[in-house]
Amino acid sequence: MQQYVKREPRPEMSEIFERFKVREPFLRAFIRRFFRTKAMVDDICQETILRALEAEQARKIDTPDAFLFGVARNVVRKQLEQQSNSIIDFVDEIAADGDSDTRPTIEEEIDSQKRMARFAEAVARLPKQCRRVFILKKVYGYSHKEISAELGLSISTIENQVSTGMKRCLDQLDEKTGDMVLLRNDPKSDER
Repeated sequence: MQQYVKREPRPEMSEIFERFKVREPFLRAFIRRFFRTKAMVDDICQETILRALEAEQARKIDTPDAFLFGVARNVVRKQLEQQSNSIIDFVDEIAADGDSDTRPTIEEEIDSQKRMARFAEAVARLPKQCRRVFILKKVYGYSHKEISAELGLSISTIENQVSTGMKRCLDQLDEKTGDMVLLRNDPKSDER
């Protein structure tokens, strides 16, 4: 004779967990688009269901499927951001340690010194007032107003002196060696 044991009724499963069981293969496929390892997919699935269950306890979820995918997307995004930050930190550390690769060669240093000497010679040949205005503008980065206050000259005179100094220096430098780059690439040259 068979005895029947009266079982306790099963506790009702949460709706979110039921939808998770149905949608888990699709969630895993979604997550695999970003992470290839099974362990990572498992971790993100677990984090997704945990967050979804916590949210379900706090409020009613009207669209559990969409909610699950939204939570999975947020977990994936957070994980990708953490990985990105760790890569950036790693690259920063390497860059701080590997400064030797960015130093100029001896030839570049000598060439730079020669160009600077030619530039200084060209500036030294400018007339006195033109040289003073040009140096304040190009070397010290003064604005036209600051030069005007310093030397007591009008803005138009300063503009003319800077322009004259630029033209004379360019005429004296050997353009074939690219020395004009010192003057033409100055971001403050148009500032007033």
